[in-house]
Amino acid sequence: MSIAFLTRAYNAEPFLEQCVQSVLGQWNAELLYFLCDNGSTDGTAALIRSFAARDGRVRPLFLPENEPIASMNRLLSLAYASGCRYLAVVDADDWIEPDFAQKTETLLERTGGDLCLCGTSFFGPRGELGLRALSAPIDLERGRFGAWIPQLHVFLRTYWGKLWRISALARPSPLLVDASLFYGSDTIFALEGFCRCRRVVGEPGVLYHYRMHGASDSHRPLPDRFSDDLRQHSRTAALLAENGWLTPENRLFLERVFLNACADTLLLALHVSDFSALVTRLHEVLASRELLRAWRAVCAANRAAGRTGPSAAGQDPDLARVRQAAACAYLALRAPLVPQEAARAPTDALCLQAARAMRCAAFYLGDRLRRAESLMLTLVYARRADREEEARSAAAALAHAAPGETDKGGTV
Repeated sequence: MSIAFLTRAYNAEPFLEQCVQSVLGQWNAELLYFLCDNGSTDGTAALIRSFAARDGRVRPLFLPENEPIASMNRLLSLAYASGCRYLAVVDADDWIEPDFAQKTETLLERTGGDLCLCGTSFFGPRGELGLRALSAPIDLERGRFGAWIPQLHVFLRTYWGKLWRISALARPSPLLVDASLFYGSDTIFALEGFCRCRRVVGEPGVLYHYRMHGASDSHRPLPDRFSDDLRQHSRTAALLAENGWLTPENRLFLERVFLNACADTLLLALHVSDFSALVTRLHEVLASRELLRAWRAVCAANRAAGRTGPSAAGQDPDLARVRQAAACAYLALRAPLVPQEAARAPTDALCLQAARAMRCAAFYLGDRLRRAESLMLTLVYARRADREEEARSAAAALAHAAPGETDKGGTV
C-alpha cells in the first residue's frame, strides 16, 4: 500500500461519515485507513464497525478511554509497521479533497521530498472562515529550511494538512508524540518531523478542510495550557538551535508566536467561572518572565526599526493582541474587588493576588490610572492580609509615580 491515513474519533458521530468518505474516495490511491474510536459514548464506534465491514481498507481500533496522545501513538505505530510509504492524518470532524492523495503523493514522488504541505480552508457553523495556503509552490532542500521558518511555521503546528514520507519519520527511530505535553504536542511532533526531513515541498491548492468549533482542545481553557505554552516555546527554540536555524530573525519570530500564545491563553482563561482559578491562571501568564522577555524583545525590534512612541504597541499586531487580552483580564480581575451588596467577597489573600495580577496587566496596557488603581488595591489588601512589606512597597510606588508616568520599569 502507498498511504496510511490515520483518524482518531471521540464522539464524532455527526461528522465522521463525511471524514471517512473523503478518505476512502481518494482518486487512484492505494491506501490503508487506520480508524480509531477513543471510547466514544455516542454512535461513533458503531459507525466505525460499519465502515470496516463495507471496506477492507479500513483497519478499526477500539480503545476504552479518550486518550488523544496514546491513541495517536498507537496509530503511528500501526502506520510504521504497515508497509505504506506515506502517512497523513485527518481529524474526525474534517475532510479532504478527492485529489489530496494524488497531488501530494505525486509531488513527493517527483521531487523525492519527505514532506508535502497543502492549503487548508477553515469552516465554522456559518460557513467558511478563511484559508491557510502557500502563495506559490515550494521546493526546499534542507539547507534553506532556516530561512523559511516564519513562512512554514503555521503549517507545522498541526498533524493534519500534510503528507509525510514514512521513512523520514522512522529514522533514526520511529517518531512518536511526546506524552508529557498535551496542548501543543502536535506542534512539537510536526516540528520534530520537519527537522528529520531532507526536502520539503508545498502545494498551494486547498486540499484539506478544517471544521472549527468550541469542542476542540485549542478552544478550551485547559488548566495546564500556559505551562504547555512555555514548554512548547522552549522546545521549538531548542529544535531550531539544534539544527542551526535559530537566527536572530527566527528568535524574534518565535517571541511573536509566544506573545500570541499568551494572548490566546489569557482570553480562554476568562471563561473560567471560579474566581480563585481565574486569578491563578491570569496571574500565571501576566507575571511570567517569559511573557515580559518576549514583549521587550518585540518592543526593542520596533525601536530598532524606528517605530517608537505611544502608538507603536497599538500598531504592532502581536503587541496589540497582548494588550487586548491584558485589558480583558484587568476588568475580570477588578470586578469582584469592587464591593457589591449581596455579593460574597473573595478572601483578602485572593483579592491581593488579583491586585498583583492587575498591576501586571497595567504594565502591558501602559495605563497610568490603571497602574495606580492596582497599586491602591494592592496596598489595601496587603494590609488586610498582614503583608506589611508589600503594602509599604505599593505605597512607595504610588508616592513616586509622576504624573503621566507609565509602568515601564525593569520589573512587572
